[in-house]
Amino acid sequence: MSKLAKILHETMKENNYSLILRTLYHLQPIERVRLVQQTSLSSSTVTRCIAELIDAGFISEVGTSERTKLGRKPVKLKINPEAFNVLIVDIGAFKTNYALGFADGTLEKLESLNTPDSFEEILDKVNKLLTSYKKVEVVAFSIPGMVDVKSSTILFVPSKGWRDVKIEIEGKVVYADNEANLAMISEAFERQEIRTSKCSVFVTVREGFGTGVWINGSIFRGPSFTAGEFGHTTFDVHSKNLCHCGNTGCVETYVSLSSFFGENYSYFMSYLSEKNWRENPEILEYIDLLSRALSNIVNALNPEYLIIGGDLSGLDGEFYEILEEFTKRYSLEHAAKILKVMPSTFITDTYLYGALYAVIEEYLIPRMVRKITKK
Repeated sequence: MSKLAKILHETMKENNYSLILRTLYHLQPIERVRLVQQTSLSSSTVTRCIAELIDAGFISEVGTSERTKLGRKPVKLKINPEAFNVLIVDIGAFKTNYALGFADGTLEKLESLNTPDSFEEILDKVNKLLTSYKKVEVVAFSIPGMVDVKSSTILFVPSKGWRDVKIEIEGKVVYADNEANLAMISEAFERQEIRTSKCSVFVTVREGFGTGVWINGSIFRGPSFTAGEFGHTTFDVHSKNLCHCGNTGCVETYVSLSSFFGENYSYFMSYLSEKNWRENPEILEYIDLLSRALSNIVNALNPEYLIIGGDLSGLDGEFYEILEEFTKRYSLEHAAKILKVMPSTFITDTYLYGALYAVIEEYLIPRMVRKITKK
């Protein structure tokens, strides 16, 4: 076999394993015959790949489906949760959540603590947890700011003033990304219509206002990892509202929940639990303001889907319907025609799952494929 033919063969083999693993993640538990149908690979290829993945301990046979016409019950396949552990750290402006993630995409929440002013205190807590969870291979961070994903360096967290912090943990792989990017990754992982969309945007609204941008099948971070910072675009050039980023008049200083309702904005949630919340002038004023900010995103990127999350997750369905109506009203006609505003998949733990799914996509699957194909 020539050198070129060998490279092409190895590449095809790697692509087959990647396709099978990603299909398993999205559709597990799944039978071999359905894997053949979903991947369009030959039955022999799927059978051979599955056998090697079982031998490697990465997937398991977990039961059977209904009996087929041939009288045999197909065996279901599932990712083995114990094949991999990741410690996940979701840093918010006020709270930091810690969780243990598993290879099958499930997680176990560990602790929720007040976010310290110093990032070093978070690292101290991580190292303490690692003494109890020795199988952890990767530590993943969800950051409320800009992150150089390639070097795992926090570029800037406006709410904390953290700048140029390189995250290093001895003996562990470190993964870090912006929280809205991770939320967007979680939506693409969970929803096929998002995964296959040309453009979708996750909007996270809580103490800040951030977006994760999905373009043509992948997250778009920009060449210097600052793409999607719509919260720091200018909303009012005459404003004296000072933003954490150092500018005045930023979108975030108007439409983040803490900016509009105050730092203790839990009463906003109680408003929405009332039957007549649609008649509350403060809620309608906020929806109007938020929709104007969203229309800037729509006019700039022309997304098919706007996914609303953060502390605006899990609200009355009519909230998103009204928000879509208002956003379309302020958007360009042709951009508005295709737009759909929807709530996030997860009501809580969006960023924890996003960090886990990102590690699975960008680290675990490639590592597993290399391990098997290079034998």
